[in-house]
Amino acid sequence: MTAHKHAENMMLYAQDALETETPWERWEWREFGDQSFIQCVQHPSWRDSYEFRRKPQVIRVGRHEFPKPITEAPPFWTDYFYITAVDTCFTVCSDNWAGEIHDRWRLIGNRAHLSQEAAQAHADVLNAICRGDID
Repeated sequence: MTAHKHAENMMLYAQDALETETPWERWEWREFGDQSFIQCVQHPSWRDSYEFRRKPQVIRVGRHEFPKPITEAPPFWTDYFYITAVDTCFTVCSDNWAGEIHDRWRLIGNRAHLSQEAAQAHADVLNAICRGDID
């Protein structure tokens, strides 16, 4: 027997429902082929023509926020982006995941992201903090 197309996400949603009365606030959906996800405003319909995901988690520092870095190794040869410190600021670099020691240190150091935009937001927040902009 084949599992429901959204079975794994349904299980995650059930876990969220154990933690909050409004689990849909943690979820987004889009029709297959669409670029952007839309915030769920009620329980997901789990339609076959829709894609569902948990909203990306964010880290907030004062009025600044950035997407939470990845915490698990991506598949081999996945492009990823990481923040690094250079002379006077934090900047974004990219690499392909090969499981090498430098890849693992970036992951363990909470500096790895799967999109350039997420890594840039992370670097921007760290640069703002270094400038004293933490209100």
